[in-house]
Amino acid sequence: MSAELVPVDAHVHDQSGEYIGELLVWTDRGATLAALEYSWITDEMPGSLPHVDQVMVIVR
Repeated sequence: MSAELVPVDAHVHDQSGEYIGELLVWTDRGATLAALEYSWITDEMPGSLPHVDQVMVIVR
């Protein structure tokens, strides 16, 4: 497998608009999803993925 990071910034914000982490999307040769990683900067690990309304995506 040759996983590649998708060139997007997918920043996660809480309800007040504060940045709390990001999603990293990995594909297998750009075709199929290989992994989805949620990195957070809060003190506690999230119990689930963020709601779509919390994610701001910017293509690099």
